[in-house]
Amino acid sequence: MKKLSLVLGLMLLAIGSIIAQQTVTGKVTDQSGEPLLGASILVKGTSTGTVTDIDGNYSIMIPAGANTLVVSYTGFNSQEIAVGNQTVVNITMEEGVTLSEAVVTALGVQRDEKALGYAVQEIGGDQVNLTNDVNFVSSLSGKVAGVQIISSSGASLGGSAKIRIRGVNSLTSGDPLYIVDGTPIANENFSSTDGGADYGNLAADIPSNDIDKISVLKGPAATALYGERAKNGVVMITTKKGSYGKKGLGVTVSSTVTADRVYVLPEYQNEYAGGYSQDFSEVVDPIDGQTYRALNYSADESWGPKMDGTTYRPWWSWYPGTPEYGTTIPLVSNPDNVRDFFDTGITNINSVSIDGGSETTGFRFGFTNLNQSGVIPNSDLDRNSLNVSVRSKLAERLTFGVNANLVFTDGKGRPEFGYSTRGGNPVNSFNQWFQRQLDMTRLADYKNPDGTFRSWNIRSNTDPRPLYWDSPYFSVYENVRTDGRDRYFGDINLNYELADGLNISGALRRDNFTQRIEERVASGGLEEPWYREFVANGTEDNYELIGSYQKSFGRISLDATAGGNIRKNNYHENASATVGGLTAPNLFNTGASVDRPSVTSEVREKTVRSLFGSATVGFNSLAYVGFSLRNDWSSALPANNNNYLYPSVSGSLIFSELINSSWLSFGKLYGSVAQVGADLDPYLTNSVYNFGVAPYGSSSTFTVPNLLPNQTLEQTLSTSWETGIDMRMFNNRLGFNLIYYQGATENDILQVQIPSASGYDQALVNAGRIETKGFELALYGTPIETSNLSWDISVNIARNRSTIEELYGDLTNYKLADGIGGSRWGGFTVNARLGEEWGLANGRGFTYDDQGRTIITPSGGYVVTSNKNLGSILPEYTGGVLNTLNFKGFTLRAMVDFQVGGQFFSTTRMFNAYSGLGIETVGNNALGNPVRDPIVDASGNVIVDADGAPVSNAPLSEVGPASGGVLVEGVSESGEELSVLVDPVSYYGSLFGVHEKWLYDASFVKLREVSIGYTIPKKALGNLPVQSLNFSIIGRNLWLINSNVDGIDPSEILPGANNIVFEERGGLPGVRSIGAKLTVGF
Repeated sequence: MKKLSLVLGLMLLAIGSIIAQQTVTGKVTDQSGEPLLGASILVKGTSTGTVTDIDGNYSIMIPAGANTLVVSYTGFNSQEIAVGNQTVVNITMEEGVTLSEAVVTALGVQRDEKALGYAVQEIGGDQVNLTNDVNFVSSLSGKVAGVQIISSSGASLGGSAKIRIRGVNSLTSGDPLYIVDGTPIANENFSSTDGGADYGNLAADIPSNDIDKISVLKGPAATALYGERAKNGVVMITTKKGSYGKKGLGVTVSSTVTADRVYVLPEYQNEYAGGYSQDFSEVVDPIDGQTYRALNYSADESWGPKMDGTTYRPWWSWYPGTPEYGTTIPLVSNPDNVRDFFDTGITNINSVSIDGGSETTGFRFGFTNLNQSGVIPNSDLDRNSLNVSVRSKLAERLTFGVNANLVFTDGKGRPEFGYSTRGGNPVNSFNQWFQRQLDMTRLADYKNPDGTFRSWNIRSNTDPRPLYWDSPYFSVYENVRTDGRDRYFGDINLNYELADGLNISGALRRDNFTQRIEERVASGGLEEPWYREFVANGTEDNYELIGSYQKSFGRISLDATAGGNIRKNNYHENASATVGGLTAPNLFNTGASVDRPSVTSEVREKTVRSLFGSATVGFNSLAYVGFSLRNDWSSALPANNNNYLYPSVSGSLIFSELINSSWLSFGKLYGSVAQVGADLDPYLTNSVYNFGVAPYGSSSTFTVPNLLPNQTLEQTLSTSWETGIDMRMFNNRLGFNLIYYQGATENDILQVQIPSASGYDQALVNAGRIETKGFELALYGTPIETSNLSWDISVNIARNRSTIEELYGDLTNYKLADGIGGSRWGGFTVNARLGEEWGLANGRGFTYDDQGRTIITPSGGYVVTSNKNLGSILPEYTGGVLNTLNFKGFTLRAMVDFQVGGQFFSTTRMFNAYSGLGIETVGNNALGNPVRDPIVDASGNVIVDADGAPVSNAPLSEVGPASGGVLVEGVSESGEELSVLVDPVSYYGSLFGVHEKWLYDASFVKLREVSIGYTIPKKALGNLPVQSLNFSIIGRNLWLINSNVDGIDPSEILPGANNIVFEERGGLPGVRSIGAKLTVGF
């Protein structure tokens, strides 16, 4: 509240200090006098802009030192108009040859697109806000060429989404820098990489309702002014602002509600029940003495009896003293039992914004409440966001501004993701250790009358305690985790006009967050009761001073910027957890730890000082040359080696100005070369001792780290060049932008293994060189455009390749990540291997002879090799298609995104088969018999071994026509052809940990978003106090059109905080959202 009071106080001070200044109003029309809705009005050389309303009217305040309006509209020539002393400027747009739009570039400055010699792609807030995704990052999927979005499932309750721009350009990967209204913001993620909840990346705190536009700066030339933070690109977000000179207040109210349902699940078999064999057990009831058929309740697999209606005693009938005791029921399938576990989630997003202004000020207040009940029972998310923007003229040449964002988030019951033995991820049980006949309504009744807990996985008919797994409802209702995050980010800025075209501005920027997490395991379950609390606070302060100069000298134009910045980062983290259980049941406090609790603390501080400058020189609006230079001094690097320069050079040629053609509307050739860098975390160049776990007597202990510091470390450097062509034709009805780029990153900061005799296990070194190259193509057109009907389509496709050219010394392979299960599951890894593409998957795989035939053993087992090259995890192509149809007041938008190539390992599919849950474990074999039938001889007798037990395999030549089993064909190591029938338990058991079998192509095509809306004409609103009204039906994640793996969405396998996405770790299911949105303007 103190922060909010400060912001409001400064805002009131600004409003109270405003004095008269020049405000320009007017109307924008075409040559026939028809008003143009949505024409862009930009004050040249500033970030001040507006758009025309439905009647073509606009109002804009001219900041000190500015005097020129840049007006643009699709299909018309852009115009630059000198305002002078005019207060009313009406503009007539001409259909013509050149359209050049203003885009947001580095440092938040809007520049004429034709002057840029590098790639910047901008999308409007209407595209971001199309279906109101809980995490706005996910809404960028398929909309920006060269940008890959990898998300977590919608079931994760506001989970993470990762942006990858132009593939991977360093050995260790990384995230882009996020900038909101000029303020850098953190994008930390407090999820673990496996077996924990996903608390979302911090960039998700930005409500999509407040976003006006997003500019994605891709290459080093576009990002060079951000220096050591720019290696992975920059995502620049501009929030909505108020209008200068507006009479009265404008109020916009928006309400969105969606129903969220699980829609992507594996296909399960519904023929066989739980157990390790198809035989029923015959058990005696200790109370009535009768004998009953029973399943093997302690088994957590589904290789049991056929579900044919045979009467048996279910697990819940063995609890003495309950009404169900002794009940018998027919053994039948429950095909929808997994789907029945999930709720229909409801997401409500309600927002209100107020904007207005006077002759000297413009302001906007926006408030958004997001409330989501998850598809996982007993889970919900609540987020309240306040956005404030104020700009005001305090004196003739002095302008003041405030941008403030406050976000308060509370979550409950976020599910775990990945493979977890704690049962925190219920899908972990359903897809990996479960019985297919189970009824969810019985599992929901997880408490006995005496308060103890029960579950399906009972030890025996006389001991109904759970053996391996608690009820999934126990997990979601008793092991409840909670989390909260308080966030503030924004700036206070001043701009002073020293002379015409010469301005100096200063800004104080801050991003601050406090993250709180409480996790618990309840008493009475299978796991030891446990409690953990975690608190982290991060602050980044930026002190910025910038001078700018814009001037035209006849045909020569100059746009120059110079400035400096001081950045200070502070991070504090405290975590504590119980050890050995709780001293009292469900006393969730670290003070209730049976043994000495585990306590950790971390402090990080870092300062970066920077100077920077840029200049763009234009000639006759035909050719432009731009330069930039930035110098960073980082406290994280050694004192004698902490100073680095980052230069860039770019140029553009507007060749359409040289060609007199009726079909060519605009044409530009452009190119650039630049260098940016990457810093490192603090305290890695000197030894830092850690607190020990146990004290020595009454004294604290310290431990020596295993990582050898390096005082000669240098900054990572990325050098890249790009060239492109931007063409628009037929009065801008058709256009494309094609870019080709190449780059190299050197001196990555890596941890390499060293001999333990040194006293350390690893050392930090500068090493490696990774080369990237690729292209991006954006196509857009308007095939239909009439007075009542228009059809706009945009298509983008991109390809990137990243190749390892150097590593360290004689090292030929650098391990990037270990797969789930480690060596227990065969040692799946992702690597940077010399001469290969980044992200090479290595693991256990099949062997083949020189003719490509699979090598097997006489018993039908596969001959497996370890550390096999299984290909890269990176996609070959990414892209998307956006269609927009307008018919009178109706608008239809549909977004399809796609990916071609890449690979991922699926834990779900492996366990589905291993545990007899998946559809692949049933069906008929090559002989036409059920694969789960026994292997029999020609007389139909079960073939047995020397001990009288049924065999698990037999040569096809020795079995009868009624035999079951899976047919395995291949050749022996000597080349002999083999055909063997193997029982499915043995067959899928032998494939456990054979990664090649469960490695899937990550290609997909997905109908990501659809919106069908209607805007009521203003005339139809009559005398109502309503300026605009729009109603839309919206849908998100509607249809996974194509995927190469059943029941898994390759676009939603992000494992929490992991930067390297290569595994589906028993993840949560895909979620489809359908709802409605109402927006009313007053």
